Order: sequence, then C-alpha cells, then structure tokens
Amino acid sequence: MDMTTILTQMGTLVFIMVVGFFCAKIGLAGPAFTGSASSVVINVLLVFTILYSVMDIEMELSPGEIGLYMLYFTLLLLIMAAVAFAAMKLLKIKLPESGISMFAITFPNTVFMAFPVINAVFGPEGVFIASLSNIPFNLLNYTLGVAQIRGGLAGMSVRKAMGPPLVASVLAVALFLSGMEVPGPVKETFGTLSGATVPMSMLIVGVSLGSLPLKKALLNWRAYVVAAFRLLFSPLMTYAVLRLLGVDELMLGTSVILFSAPPAMVLTLITIQCGSDEAYASECVFIGTVLSALTMPATIWLLLM
Repeated sequence: MDMTTILTQMGTLVFIMVVGFFCAKIGLAGPAFTGSASSVVINVLLVFTILYSVMDIEMELSPGEIGLYMLYFTLLLLIMAAVAFAAMKLLKIKLPESGISMFAITFPNTVFMAFPVINAVFGPEGVFIASLSNIPFNLLNYTLGVAQIRGGLAGMSVRKAMGPPLVASVLAVALFLSGMEVPGPVKETFGTLSGATVPMSMLIVGVSLGSLPLKKALLNWRAYVVAAFRLLFSPLMTYAVLRLLGVDELMLGTSVILFSAPPAMVLTLITIQCGSDEAYASECVFIGTVLSALTMPATIWLLLM
C-alpha cells in the first residue's frame, strides 16, 4: 500500500472540499445546492458507482462470505451504538445533544468520505466490499439512528431505508454472483457516471461546511468529543474486532477506512426531519470532517501499512 498515493488522494479530496467551501463563502452555492446535489449523488451517481464496482473486478466470494461480511458491518455499527450510548451516560450529556452525538458516533460518512479513499487504495474490489455496508447502514440509519436522535422508538421507518443505494447494493451482489459479462459500452457509460461521484461528493461537503458559522462550531466541546470517538476510537475498535475475527486483509482495510470517516452528512438531514437541533448536528459534521483530513491518513498509516 503506497502512502504517497493515499496522501495524494486525501490532498485531492481536501482541495475539492476547499473549492466547495469558498463557493459557499462567495455566494455561488448554498443549502439549496447541497440539498439537491446530495440527492443526485446518493440516489443517482452512487448507484452507478456501486454497480460499476462489480463490472470489472476479479475476485471470488460465495453468497455465504457476502452474508458474513454484511454481518460484520452490522456488528461494528451496533458496537459503536453501544459505545456511544455509554459515552453519553458517562459524560451526562442530555437530549437533544446526546441523541445527535450518538448518531454521529455510530454512523460514519461512508459515501462522501470513505468510498473515494477506498477506491484510491483498493480499487473496485474495495468499493464492492464497502458497498455491502450500505445494506445494514441504511437499515439501521432510519431505525436505530432515528431512535437515537428522538430518544425513543417514535419515527423509525424501514421504508425510508429502502432507498436507491440499498437497492443498488443488492443488485450489485446479484450481478456479482451471476458472473454475467456486461457489454463494453454499458460498462464505459457506468464508469463515466461513477467518476462524477467523488468530485460532486467533496464539493457538497465543502459547500455544507462553508454554510456554517465557524466560530460557534469551533467552540463547541461536545463536537470534539464526538470527533474523538468517531475518528480515533471507531477505527481502532474496528481493527481490534476484525483482527480477532480473523478476516482477510481486504475486508480489514476496507472496514478500517469506512469506520475512520467523520460523522455521516445525513445526520443533519435526519435531525431536521426529527425537529431536533440542526445547528449542533452541523457542528458535529463540520468538526469531524475537518479533522478527518488529518486522522484518516494517520489511521491508514498506523493500522494498515
């Protein structure tokens, strides 16, 4: 694994994010852009990225192995949910901050931050393995995640979890297991659209960060606690658990990068839907995303090199 390639990729991602940040600051983009563009990335571009990941890979996985990988991802998310719950009790943080903090600690920004890095480090094989996490991630997002933010079971929705990324992940698994050869023009078209996912994702992150009041975000100590659990404890826990389970290096590396990502951007959207503290949710995403530019390369170097 070439650290220079990883640092170059992270530098590229940060640069695109900075471009988006300044676009927001000079008024070229704002919340309207992030809302519509996020929808396009998640519901369209990510679908092509997930499907394209299985069109040009050479690896063998049985249905049992695929199911086991999804079980591992589910286990890791549930462990982080338990850790987040214990942390909020220990720190005596109350609702609504405690619920938002638990969501931020539990769910990483896999789509916008982890997938581009995984693609740079492991290629299509890594993206396919990472895409398997979309199934438990989306199912838990709108069930467990909503329960965390609301402080109860009201508002959970399995129907909302059944979005395009989850459907695409299921279709990708079916396509992979079928061994069907995809025609060249179709593969090229999917590859072109897939290539738009990374720059669009990072522009959205940058514009989102540029729309926040920086001073208030930087002074909120709770956001730093969340970042410490999300960016430091989570990848270490992932590494320890998967090493104990004896998984292969591709699954280990992909999972460590997934769980080293900052809080999921969807946190802010779900917080708005739940009528909770949108500003605090954005602060957690902001602090985590900025710090991840340093912590993600460090995590890869310390745990995977």
